[in-house]
Amino acid sequence: MALRRQIGVTVLLAAVLAAGWLWLSGRGDPAESRELTGEQSSATLVLVEALALAEDRVVLRTVGTGEALRSASLHPTVAGEVVEVLFEAEQRIKKGAPLLRLDDEHERLAVRLAEVAEAEARRQVARYEKLAPSGTVSAVSLQTAQAELESAGLRLAQAKAALADRTLYAPFDGVIGLSEVDPGDRVTDETLVATLDDRSFVQVRFTVPEEYAGRLAVGDPIAVRPWTLPDQELRGTISATDSRIDPATRSLRVKARIANPDETIRPGTSFDVRLEFTGRAYPSVPEVAVLWSRDGAYLWRVVDGRAEKVFVTMIRRDRGRVLVDGPLEAGDLIVVKGVQGLRDGQPVEPRAHGNGRIGRLRPLAIDGPV
Repeated sequence: MALRRQIGVTVLLAAVLAAGWLWLSGRGDPAESRELTGEQSSATLVLVEALALAEDRVVLRTVGTGEALRSASLHPTVAGEVVEVLFEAEQRIKKGAPLLRLDDEHERLAVRLAEVAEAEARRQVARYEKLAPSGTVSAVSLQTAQAELESAGLRLAQAKAALADRTLYAPFDGVIGLSEVDPGDRVTDETLVATLDDRSFVQVRFTVPEEYAGRLAVGDPIAVRPWTLPDQELRGTISATDSRIDPATRSLRVKARIANPDETIRPGTSFDVRLEFTGRAYPSVPEVAVLWSRDGAYLWRVVDGRAEKVFVTMIRRDRGRVLVDGPLEAGDLIVVKGVQGLRDGQPVEPRAHGNGRIGRLRPLAIDGPV
């Protein structure tokens, strides 16, 4: 009896195990059957944004130095003793105005002597011209007298030039600076008397990187801000560019002209220079939409409900957005969220990310060389 009971329990356990196996097999059949029949799972939910184009606009910032429109360091033409200083610092000077006088007593005497000699030679020529027709004076004597008159005139001109050199004159209109020269000082032609600046315009010198050299042209607008007056924006135009790129700094020297009607800007002032460049229009996408692989940057585009991988070239990025170049068109749906794990050709369910619109991309700020 015990043996029969054991055999019965064993058979019962085997039947229970067989029933459980059949039940589990029955639960696995539907999924296996769907896979065999080609049924597909539901599409992946992704957030997309309609692609728009944005101009490649760059604002280049660099530091410039102001110069006067015209500037001169004034030196005496000759050596001598200063007898009179005819200007004060910051005085507005007209062209040709005397600034400094040296002792000129000897030069005035030389001019007087030259005037007397020139007058005497002129009278001699006049007398010979009257006597020449009668034969009293030979033609040779007349020619000699005429030559002496010409020489006397040249000596007079030299004496007047030497006298004029004893006075220093302003070469152009401007504002004169400080001077360390006083009456009684002995000066030479190497002594700096003062500086003279024409401040009606300020010329700002600066440099731009080599990559932007081809985008600059004389007459282009420019905006600058003096570091001493950061709230004051001054506008002008580019007036000149260098003929070559500096091989050491790989930059181009540029000069701009800024109006300075009230002359508040002084030569030597430093400026914050801003130049804006506008290039071609590129597709603009959120930075999170761009992925990377060993083949380069790419993003996902939705075409007919499926994900499509599009390789792109990065142009410029700025605070969450990127300009890219690739086989894209305005209006393409670009996957912004849900990009991880996507496969080429995978079914997706696109939904708008935010309002699905792209505003105008603001200019990018690039710091240039000092």
